Amino acid sequence: MAIMNRREFLRRAGGGASLAALSTSALSFQPSNTAIERTQLVLVGQGDLPVAVSLTHRLEQAFHAAGLRTTVLLPGRSELRHIGKLEALLDHPAGTPLLGIMDDAAAVIFQAVTGSRGAHSLASAHHRSSTATTRHCCSATGYPQPIAWHGAGDGQAQHVEQFYLAALGEHATIRPTAATTATTATEGALASFLIRL
Repeated sequence: MAIMNRREFLRRAGGGASLAALSTSALSFQPSNTAIERTQLVLVGQGDLPVAVSLTHRLEQAFHAAGLRTTVLLPGRSELRHIGKLEALLDHPAGTPLLGIMDDAAAVIFQAVTGSRGAHSLASAHHRSSTATTRHCCSATGYPQPIAWHGAGDGQAQHVEQFYLAALGEHATIRPTAATTATTATEGALASFLIRL
């Protein structure tokens, strides 16, 4: 069972390879065992954090374009940070893929609770943004090193879409960037993670 070790991830994140230096085949890794079957994907975005809501909807659009069925849940910070309130969010069949997008504190609690229930970590990412630039660092099961990149503008979110599609075992196609609400409009930090319940 693969459980995400957050300290190890943060230690390795500083030395990640540039996304631009990787070929598209390097991004087409498969999760351990087999690709996730086409079951309903649950997206849990922090509903009171606009940048998390924006990225959640952006990922939802990318998954729909790839033919995946999704359910979007947007609980507030209080629901995400209290173990007792997480039960309703985790009421899904075993094996259901769940992608969380929330602040760091909520992500730590959420992953600890799901890990204690037997969830498997497939991928995780950290997103740090300022008014001028955004930095992303992603790590996945079955991929030897973190992938890191930074740049200006909302177009950077397309790489996050491709990363999670690849982690789900889906073909990550490059598509034109849609006009959406900017996911990098405010300063802050987000954590995202893909687990299999």
